[in-house]
Amino acid sequence: MKDELTNGIYVSINPEPISKIVKGIKNHEFRNYIPKKDFKFLFVYVTAPQSQLKYVIEIGDIVEYPKKLESDGDGNLDFNIGEKSKYAYPIIKVYELDCPISLKELKSKFGFVPPQAFSYAETFAELTKYVVMAKKTIIMNR
Repeated sequence: MKDELTNGIYVSINPEPISKIVKGIKNHEFRNYIPKKDFKFLFVYVTAPQSQLKYVIEIGDIVEYPKKLESDGDGNLDFNIGEKSKYAYPIIKVYELDCPISLKELKSKFGFVPPQAFSYAETFAELTKYVVMAKKTIIMNR
């Protein structure tokens, strides 16, 4: 499990959508791109005012519009009619870091810059190693 956890990308998500993901209201993360390299995990930097790396999300097979999603889930109907992003990343599990990492610590210890779109896990290899080894709690499992 720990080795496969390195197969991921870093993304920035605003507090409101991540709150919906954590509560199980939102069951897909919507994006307009698919990185060229395969990945299975999203390392989630939660934007201001939280400004911390706080979650790891395991995703399923990415759905490309015009394929349809089940109707339950925040944003799913909009995706199905083409008014959302081009890709839907199904959320399988959400892990919360027991000790989230502040932006100040991310920058000073790991040279981390919150991604505009995404960054591959290997771009921040030391941070990825740290997150993989960090204590995490599964808070959502579909």
